[in-house]
Order: sequence, then C-alpha cells, then structure tokens
Amino acid sequence: MDKEKENLLEFIKKAIEYLAENNISDVVILSSYKIASVLKENYGVDIKIDRIGRVLSNVAKNNQLKRLQTNIPKYQLYKQKIHTLRYF
Repeated sequence: MDKEKENLLEFIKKAIEYLAENNISDVVILSSYKIASVLKENYGVDIKIDRIGRVLSNVAKNNQLKRLQTNIPKYQLYKQKIHTLRYF
C-alpha cells in the first residue's frame, strides 16, 4: 500500500473514532460528508469527498455495515464494534 493511501486511511480511522467518541447514542451514522467535516475542523486536512466516499464504501463492505436508504450513502455503525473495524 502506498504512503498516500496509508495516510488517507489513518485520517479516516481517526475521524470515525472521533465521531464514535462524541456520539451520545449507541449507533453512529457515517457519511463521507461527516468524515470530511471532522477532518477539516479537527485535523486541518481537506480531502475530496469522493475519495473519502470510496474508502468508506470499502470499509462498509469489509465490515458488513448496514447502508441507509438515502441519496447520499450513509452507513450504520454500532459503537461497540468500532475497535473491530477492518479498514482494508
């Protein structure tokens, strides 16, 4: 895996963990827009939405996350499963 993709995965992993930590309910709704805003606000990193979306789609597929029926792809993640996520 190349260095750029490794950095992208690491940032997305940090953003997902941040969302899970700061979420009140047991279920976290993940979307590429949420991840992008967390990365921009908290880490100062500006990554294109479509790149985040492709990685998020792969993470969801690898972990069999439920996709919500919306126009923008959103996935349901239970907080207790955050530490068992496979990113590639």
